Amino acid sequence: MSFSHDWLALRARFDSAARSTALESRLADWAAARAHRGPLSVIDLGAGSGNNLAHLKQRLGVDQRWTLLDSDPALLAEAARRHPDAAVRQADLADDLAALIPTGTDLVTASALIDLVPQTWLQRLVERVLALNCALFVVLTYDGRIAWETETAGDREIRALVNRHQHGDKGMGPALGPGAPDALKSLLPGIEVARSDWEVAAGDAAMRAALVDGWASAAKEIASERSADIASWRASAVDRPRAVTVGHADQLWLPSA
Repeated sequence: MSFSHDWLALRARFDSAARSTALESRLADWAAARAHRGPLSVIDLGAGSGNNLAHLKQRLGVDQRWTLLDSDPALLAEAARRHPDAAVRQADLADDLAALIPTGTDLVTASALIDLVPQTWLQRLVERVLALNCALFVVLTYDGRIAWETETAGDREIRALVNRHQHGDKGMGPALGPGAPDALKSLLPGIEVARSDWEVAAGDAAMRAALVDGWASAAKEIASERSADIASWRASAVDRPRAVTVGHADQLWLPSA
């Protein structure tokens, strides 16, 4: 369930542009209201190279203490280099969440994570958040929408195959995939939801190529018998400049007083 440093660096600009400023403001207001209690203790699940911290810390505007959890030591080393004040910890997110999210945690956050986990794991996360009465801010969860400018039949077929692939085992069991935002909403009624779509312009060639390569690879894993057609789609999608919107959701849960 780990991602390359190059991919995380490439997507960072699109992530920051997509994220919900309204939910971030709500979280910042909540953090300011409890600032008298001391530094905000933040656990970042699947933190990678620290992009979530880089974006969010400056927007919260209060004293914070971050702990970054990830299974990839190379990404954690990069996170430690970028954020020397944060604690970094190599951890398997399938482990006991009570140990990973200790008592005293004020905010649990995760970026581009919950579409990769099974329902049982998400249930355990919600149970831990409710037990601690802490905030939960889950961002950039893929929701199944891929909308091309001047969409073709091939685009629709690839989207369907990609969304089937998203339900495969990403290391913890069958993943929620595009159903993750609704699954979290059902577990936490009243959670705030906002779109956080990537808007990839026709001129964003590097991002478009990375997306197309990833989608083509996923599609081939689902429908290997269509490899030739998928390769043809890939070549056309890379070479033909078109804008594409990739659907994501941000979700915020704030604890009771």
